[in-house]
Amino acid sequence: MKENILFHHLEEDNGFTLIEVLISIFVFTFVCLSGIFILKNSLLSSRKKQIEKDIMKEIIFIYDFIEKRISNAMINELSGKYRMNFKGGDKWVKFVSSFSEDKEGDIVKFGIYWKDNKIMVNMVRVDKENPDFSFFEGFPGAQVLGLDIKDFSIKYFDGENWYESWDTEVMEEPKLPEFVEIKIVVSKGKIEGKEVEKQIKKTIKIGF
Repeated sequence: MKENILFHHLEEDNGFTLIEVLISIFVFTFVCLSGIFILKNSLLSSRKKQIEKDIMKEIIFIYDFIEKRISNAMINELSGKYRMNFKGGDKWVKFVSSFSEDKEGDIVKFGIYWKDNKIMVNMVRVDKENPDFSFFEGFPGAQVLGLDIKDFSIKYFDGENWYESWDTEVMEEPKLPEFVEIKIVVSKGKIEGKEVEKQIKKTIKIGF
């Protein structure tokens, strides 16, 4: 009698029920999907951080370039081709500044502007062979300073108020703005439907 009961229990414990199999499949699927979700989020987060890092490097490069040049801008009260002016709008600026690359004491005419999601810069060296400080129309020979620029704007401060333009050529007593505010917004597309962009807004002191 005891042997029959034991044999009966052994037969009942053989294999898995359908419910147990379904539960196992569900748990396994849940674990796999959770792992994939976590991995995906980790990769997206890593990618976003790298893009933001690249954006900040580009913004800092553009800002440093502009700051070094525009902070040394020069003007004078002469007439004709020896007149040094400072002209600017909200999306562009032209000025004369000291610049040293191959030679010390170089003077260069700079033009910086924003167009088609790019910041462009043109540079014309002034020397004995070309002692003309007057600006060209437009920005001939401009090269790319920054890409993927969603917005770029400039403001000028006279000590009391901010303006969206500046022109020493029409001033009775030409003077430089005391400060220039630069705003740069760089966008590198979207991740998961959200735009990845950074903005910097800084004030640059003109002169010393």
